[in-house]
Order: sequence, then C-alpha cells, then structure tokens
Amino acid sequence: MTPEEISSLLHRRKIDLWIGNTIEVTGIILGLIILFSVDLIPYYVFKLLALLFSWFCFWYFSHCIAHYIVGKILNINFLYYYVGRSGLIKLELPIISHIFRFIPVLGIKIDRASLRKVSKQRIAIMYISGALASMLCPLVSLTYSLINLDYYTTLLIGILTLTNILFTLHFSSKVGDFSKAMNVLCKS
Repeated sequence: MTPEEISSLLHRRKIDLWIGNTIEVTGIILGLIILFSVDLIPYYVFKLLALLFSWFCFWYFSHCIAHYIVGKILNINFLYYYVGRSGLIKLELPIISHIFRFIPVLGIKIDRASLRKVSKQRIAIMYISGALASMLCPLVSLTYSLINLDYYTTLLIGILTLTNILFTLHFSSKVGDFSKAMNVLCKS
C-alpha cells in the first residue's frame, strides 16, 4: 500500500470523545507505569528503551487531552476524536514529512459552534495547550532520569526533550497549534 492509501484508510475515522479521552489517559498512565518500572529492568538497553517509550507516551498522549481539558474549562466543546495525519506533512521536510505520512495521529474535532460563544483569547489558549503539553509533559521522564539514572542517560533524554521543545516552538508556529492560535488572534 502507498502512504496515501494507508492515510485514506486511517484519515478521519471518528472516535467517541469518551473513548478518545480513555486512550489519552491510558497512554499517560502507561507512561507513568513504565517510567516507575525502569529501575526494575536489569539491562541498560532495555532500561533506555523503556525510558524512551515512557517519554513518547508523555509526548504523544498529552496533546489532545490538554486541548480537551483546557477547552472544557474555557467553554469550548468538542465533537469527537479522529485518526488523521500530522500537520508536519505540510512542511515537506525531506525525511520527517515522509515518515509522518505513515504514522497515524490522534486528533480532536472542535465544535465550531462553541467557538462563536467564546473570546479569541480563549480559543488561542485552547490551541496552545496541546503544543505546551507535548513540550512540557516529557519533562516528567527527564526529571525521573535526573533523580534516578546515570549522567549519559539523562543527557540523552535531556537532548531529546530540548530538541522536542525547540522543534515544536519552531514548526508549530508554521503549521501547528501556535500557528492556529496566532491566526485566531490576528483575525479582525
């Protein structure tokens, strides 16, 4: 199958809100369980893989649930979750865009009618919350590594976390949540 065929199979499959929220929360809990199990793993390679998987869980599963929680607090409603493709594909970066054509991502569909009832600032905050969650939640794995693991493992997780933050700050302002927030705030 081509990337486009895979994408069309996965793209915009609707998932009930409660199921999507359950997936997100379960992913974060899984990340915590794996993180706190790292010390029980005897071999360094498996310990590192578990730590990286935990980091990934905090990065991936925090995003949409942050939109949902912040949106609900700010009176923004959502219709459903969906399986789609990352906005990184739009950047047409040689390697990254190609890889992300194959990776399904979970998204959350905003109820556009609810946006008409709230301020632009609230909408922008809701958009920004997902990117902030994806940047900051992996700090849990870094903090754990700082406290419990060796220097080189911590350095690796630190570089990964810093790269993620810088990457998100740069590219989200072009095609992601920061871009959407700025577009909302700049509308007249």
